[in-house]
Amino acid sequence: MARALADKGWQVDVFDQATSPAAGASGVPIGVLSCHVSVDDNPMSKLTREGLLKVRTFAEQHLVKGQDWLDCGVLERRLDGHTKKKIWQPIERDSVWHGWVQTPTDLQLAQAGLSEINAHEQLWQAPGAWIKPAPLIKALLNHPSVHFHGGQCLQAKEMQALGYPAVVLALGAHTSDFLAELSDAPELPLVPVAGQISWGLHDAEQAKLFPPFAVNGYGGFVSHVPTPQGLAWYSGATFHRGQANTVVTALDHASNFEKLEQLLPQAAQALRSKWQTADSLGGWAGVRCTSVNRVPIARALDAVKLPDWYVLTALGSRGLTLAMQCAEQLAEQINNAHC
Repeated sequence: MARALADKGWQVDVFDQATSPAAGASGVPIGVLSCHVSVDDNPMSKLTREGLLKVRTFAEQHLVKGQDWLDCGVLERRLDGHTKKKIWQPIERDSVWHGWVQTPTDLQLAQAGLSEINAHEQLWQAPGAWIKPAPLIKALLNHPSVHFHGGQCLQAKEMQALGYPAVVLALGAHTSDFLAELSDAPELPLVPVAGQISWGLHDAEQAKLFPPFAVNGYGGFVSHVPTPQGLAWYSGATFHRGQANTVVTALDHASNFEKLEQLLPQAAQALRSKWQTADSLGGWAGVRCTSVNRVPIARALDAVKLPDWYVLTALGSRGLTLAMQCAEQLAEQINNAHC
């Protein structure tokens, strides 16, 4: 949001309770960029296509490919039964999905250890990628008109008193708590969703058993990711709707392994010992925020009662894909309102 406004000529102060950026849910070590694919090409599908292109363009210009992100493609396994066998017929040239999705090749299935799986029940997203949020956020904030202020515990009334021409709340599940002291603030339909990923390091031999691309559909799996400690794999995440727990638990580790067994049986077998050895298994837990209808919220908060206050939140599990596009649309709205 700060970068979108700065690119339009605004001077932007970013106030964060944490001392450094990406201390909340954005601190997840890795994420996957992919489209929400639907037969009817619903609004979320359109938004994720636009968002994916926007993030990829920014990454190409500001991040290190292979280190901070990689356009490796994403294999989506249709394990939920909602759209199974419905859309994965050959995509016609006049389809909006042409160039975006197709059925995976025999080679791609073999690389994932899924040679016996029906290709038409899976989806290959060639534009998909994995990306590390920390360098992405660092690059977004790296603008002469963006000024980061960490360790700030401002209250809503204090923010009002500062007299900014525009205020954007990007507080995730904490948005409602922040607004609670303002009698004029509207209620927002926000729901916290706690989640945990499991991760560890892998050697060259294990790497042969892992796909060279990201996989999602029932949790997710990304491997061959360079870190200061060596190549890493990441699996998960869990999804606890209505909860805000950020403690890494053995129960969630076990849940991630159960998901991986269904998502990628070969990879799960290769990593089974990791889950049995506590000191070789890492974990990260955070809280996403979604809305009751699972649609992102990027709009004016209340044009009458709280003029010039806006909110960007409820990006759910697709924050990396959606955030920049939603921010651009909201920045355009703010800019037009103040011209």
